[in-house]
Amino acid sequence: MFSVSDLPILATVPRSGTWFLRYAISFLCHLDRGGRLDDRPTGRIVGDAGGQCFDFAHFKGGPLFHVQGTLPTRHLFIGHTVCPGFGAMAEDVDWWKQTRFHVAGYDYLHDGLNYRYTPIDLAAYDYAPIGVAALERAAGKGRARPIVLVYRNPLDQALSYFRYCQDHKSPAYNALGGRPLSSVPFDEYLFGSALPSYAKQFVSFQAMAERHPDRVLLVPYEQLMSEPEAVLTCMLDHLAGTSRSWPMLDKAVWLARREHMTALERELDRSLDGTRIGRGSHINRVDAGHLEARRWGGMRRDIELFLLRLGVDITLFEWPTTLEKAVAAA
Repeated sequence: MFSVSDLPILATVPRSGTWFLRYAISFLCHLDRGGRLDDRPTGRIVGDAGGQCFDFAHFKGGPLFHVQGTLPTRHLFIGHTVCPGFGAMAEDVDWWKQTRFHVAGYDYLHDGLNYRYTPIDLAAYDYAPIGVAALERAAGKGRARPIVLVYRNPLDQALSYFRYCQDHKSPAYNALGGRPLSSVPFDEYLFGSALPSYAKQFVSFQAMAERHPDRVLLVPYEQLMSEPEAVLTCMLDHLAGTSRSWPMLDKAVWLARREHMTALERELDRSLDGTRIGRGSHINRVDAGHLEARRWGGMRRDIELFLLRLGVDITLFEWPTTLEKAVAAA
């Protein structure tokens, strides 16, 4: 089993750029290895024209990625998890263990899976082991590889995940308490399911960032979307443990844009993440949270009070301008 020091963590709150990060970093690694990517909308060849093409047909989306040659480690975790090392601190948060995630998948590293066979992309092998217990101990002492969390403001996150789960092919996601999620009022879903799950995941990173600020970096999704190349540079520098240049990053970010990824889904005739009903796409629609900000913006105060009671530092959130205006007008 490989050393826990070889596993930096890039975590996300669901619907906070997970697949964008998986694509962008995978494209970066592929290009760094002399590979080739053909941009579908423009026909432009990116990388070495004689290099190996990216294998979209067998791309699973991790959660492990072989990143050797781009980062100074063999593997990188990109996905949803509670912050490694937080387990020893959870006893101090009275509500934490009694609160359940409303769907599976918020906490990959602690869901009791077979971590000896963790799916991996960009490697010559299909699986790699994770020593979760050793990772927990090292992270708790501030000795593990760097950790990043990308998180979205809780209203936009809930709106996006609400729609995402409604169109999911699995009843574990598209239903809630035996009811189709499409029949559940959004405010009921928000306060009864989405916000408790958000808080349970988020406070683990918040607490670890306070204890080990040099190891745990918190990044608002809104910053990542407004300046993807600059923010990804900061994240990669943190994960690499040093500031350096990333000469192929601008190309990788461009290839991970929505227009290109939806064109790839049309070409493959399926959702790239494999979760959609029929031929639907998992790619974010045009900022769905922003489109509904005026309708739900008045909830911001109630959302903040709810999360404050759970110990969430609401000053860490970045609310979009449209929502700020909606709240001011309410």
